[in-house]
Amino acid sequence: MSTRALHRLNSHATFISVMYTKCSMPSPQRCVSRRYRWPIACLLLTAGLTTHTGAQSLPVEPLIQPEQPAQPTRIDRLHTSMADSVNIAARWFDSFFEDERYIAEEASSRIRLRPSLLLQEGESAKLKFSVGARLNVPRFNRKLKLVISDEGDSTTDNLDSRRFTTPESNETNIGLQFILHERDRLNTNITSGVKLGGAHGVDFFIGPRVRKTWRLDLWQLRFTERIRWYTDIGWESQTRLDLERVIHNTWFFRSTLNSRAREDDYRDSGLRYDLSPALTHQLNNRTAIEYKWSTSFVTRPRQRIEETGFRLRFRQQFWRDWLFYEINPQLVFRNNDDFRATPGIEFRLEASFGGLDVKPEKTVPRKN
Repeated sequence: MSTRALHRLNSHATFISVMYTKCSMPSPQRCVSRRYRWPIACLLLTAGLTTHTGAQSLPVEPLIQPEQPAQPTRIDRLHTSMADSVNIAARWFDSFFEDERYIAEEASSRIRLRPSLLLQEGESAKLKFSVGARLNVPRFNRKLKLVISDEGDSTTDNLDSRRFTTPESNETNIGLQFILHERDRLNTNITSGVKLGGAHGVDFFIGPRVRKTWRLDLWQLRFTERIRWYTDIGWESQTRLDLERVIHNTWFFRSTLNSRAREDDYRDSGLRYDLSPALTHQLNNRTAIEYKWSTSFVTRPRQRIEETGFRLRFRQQFWRDWLFYEINPQLVFRNNDDFRATPGIEFRLEASFGGLDVKPEKTVPRKN
């Protein structure tokens, strides 16, 4: 307690004592009736204590001032811009190449027609015409989609024993997909439908798909898991990991690990997986080239390489925004052919209707 506050408190106590003594004297001129002396004394004492408390509660300046947060510098802003550009570039390349990573999560409706011709040394020409559609069901706020496809899932194609051969399949998948969660970093949905034309004629399926993305400084890690149950082949799990980043303006690098475990062929082939590093170059807004090396493995009856090969994929938009053509030369080495070099080339034409109104940026963001 400070000296000034103590002195003031003693003065109040002395005044209260005098008043109490005078009010206690038996005189007709006493200042206050005897019955009011205790309330007045308490009131005066409280006033003195309040004055002392106010003197103690005066603000005190801190000896050490807290540090102010540092303002972001030009380098910090450039770092953030480069980190954000990875996701934008991934979406641009996936949309331009009509990749499953983009198509499976696209908000708008789309119909795709794709004729292709594959020529390989020692094999007959393979001509294929495939159709794909993803249509929003009215009155469901883009949460429910009708999905139609007569070509295999891209992840399944990558894990076939003949990775660089267009699958010869007469199957058609028809299903309904419901979007559970749709965000930039997390997307979940569930699909139920029927597969027509397989070994059992009609095969029903149902299962969820989850995609989660993490930012790792200048890199981006993308995890995708799809689980389905089929009435003819049982359970199937497909897992994909993508590690990607932008390199020198219009160059985009992605390394992919795919794996598939399926109940009907697990005893014979075990776990199928492949490793596929790829480098993609945007030449301009209408043209891009992808350089990819893929190697496929199986784990049963022993760990072995099934196929490895290099493919150059040249894709260009022409005449209309919805028309594309591709020229894709390749060189493949297969286990069942003693890893003999097998050259080949694929010609592809594609018409994509819809979805053009919500495509991401036309160019890959450039570093300053």
